[in-house]
Amino acid sequence: MDKSAALRKVIMTVLTLLVIAYVIYVICRASFTQVKTVTAKESTAYNAITTNCYIIRDETLIEYGGKGVISYNVDDGEKVSVNEAVAGVFDSVDSAGTKQEISRLKTQIDSLTQLQKNSDALSQSPDEIDKAIGSYLIQANNAVKTGELSEARNNSNNICYYINERQLITGKSTDYNDRINRLQTRLNELEASSSKQKKSTDIKAPATGYFVSKADGYENLFTTKQLDEIMPGDTDKDKLKQKSLSNKVIGKTINGVYWYAACRVSADDALKIKNAGQLRLDIPTVSAEKINVELYSLNQKNKSSEALAIFRGTFMNDEMASLRWGEISIILSEYHGISIPKSAIHEKELTRTDEDKNGKKTEETKTVTGVYVKMGNEVVFRQIVPVYSGENIVISSLDKNEQPFSEDVNILELYDEIIVEGANLYDGKIIGRTA
Repeated sequence: MDKSAALRKVIMTVLTLLVIAYVIYVICRASFTQVKTVTAKESTAYNAITTNCYIIRDETLIEYGGKGVISYNVDDGEKVSVNEAVAGVFDSVDSAGTKQEISRLKTQIDSLTQLQKNSDALSQSPDEIDKAIGSYLIQANNAVKTGELSEARNNSNNICYYINERQLITGKSTDYNDRINRLQTRLNELEASSSKQKKSTDIKAPATGYFVSKADGYENLFTTKQLDEIMPGDTDKDKLKQKSLSNKVIGKTINGVYWYAACRVSADDALKIKNAGQLRLDIPTVSAEKINVELYSLNQKNKSSEALAIFRGTFMNDEMASLRWGEISIILSEYHGISIPKSAIHEKELTRTDEDKNGKKTEETKTVTGVYVKMGNEVVFRQIVPVYSGENIVISSLDKNEQPFSEDVNILELYDEIIVEGANLYDGKIIGRTA
C-alpha cells in the first residue's frame, strides 16, 4: 500500500469517528435538556412614585462675629436645648484641633463598641455593605469639592463603620477590643491635655431643636405656617432665590420636631397618594431604611391639576438635617414574597374534581400561572400566587394558607430551583446538569 492510500485510510477513519461522536452528542442533547436555574428567595417590591422634593423646616441661624478658632461640640442632626453650648471658640488651632481629635476618637470608640456588641446580629451582606460604602464615598467626594468639610467628615465616619462591619461579617476580624483599648488610651491623654488649654467663649443654641453646622441660604424661604399656601412649581429650584449669608453664620438649629417634604406630583399620582395607607419615603442618601411619614396636605388648584404633596416626618440624622433637595420615592405600598423573573413564568391548564355533600362530583378546569422547577434531574410545575407584577419581576405570595388549584401541583416554596432558561419544558421531563 502506497503512502497516499494509507493517508486516505487514516483520514477516513478520523472522519468516521468524528461523525460517530457528533451523533452521540446529538442523541445526548435530545435525551437530556440543560437548564439554567435561580433559587427562590424572599424579596420585597414597592409601588412607588419618584419625584424631586424640597425640604421645608423652621430654622434659626447661629452667628458669631468674634475672633478665634471655632470647634463644634455637637454633630449635625444632634438634638440641642436652648442656650446649650454647640461650639467653643479657642485661641489657637492646636487647642481647637485637640478638641476635634477628642470628638473623633469618641466617635470611633462608640462605633467599634456598638459593632462589637452587635457582631452576632449583623445581617447585611457584603454586597449591601459595598453599595453603602460606594454611596458614602460619592457623598464625601462631593462634600470635599463644595467645601462642606463637616459633611465629608461625617461620610468618612460612615465609611469606616461599614468597612469595620464588613471585616466582621467576612471573618477578617473577630473583635476590636485591642483597638478600642488603644483608642481609649489616646483619648485619655488628649482629655488630660485639653483640661489645661484655654477656651475664650461658648457659642450657644438660640432655640431648642436639631443642630446643623452649616447653612445653605434657603432657610425660611417657606415657613411651616405657609404650608397650605404653597402650590406646585413654587418650590422648583430654578424659581427660588438663594439668600446671601453673612460670614458670621456658623450653623443653625432646626426648630421643633417635624420637617416637611414638598413633592410635585401629577393629578393621578395625587389621587394614589390620597388613597394610600401608611406612607413612607425612600431617601437612599439619608437612610437605608424607609422613613415613616404622614400626608400633611395635597395642594392643587383642582382635582385634574398637578399637586404639591407635602409629607410630615420626624426621622432625623446628620444627612436628614442637611438635606434640602433630593430625589425621593414615595412608597404607597409594598409586597413581600418570592421574586420571580417574568421570563420564567408559564401557564398550565389544570383540572380538579370537587364533590358536594350529596356525593355528586363535578370537574373544573382552569389555566393557572406558575413556574417550572428542577427537582433532582426532573422538571416539576409549581403554581404561584402573584401579589405584585412589575416590569421584569413578579412577586408570589409566601402565605402558607394559600392552596393550589389542584392536588396535582404544589405552591412554589422558598429555595425551590426555578428554571429560567430551558427548551420545551413539561412536567416529568428529565434534564441534565444546570447550565
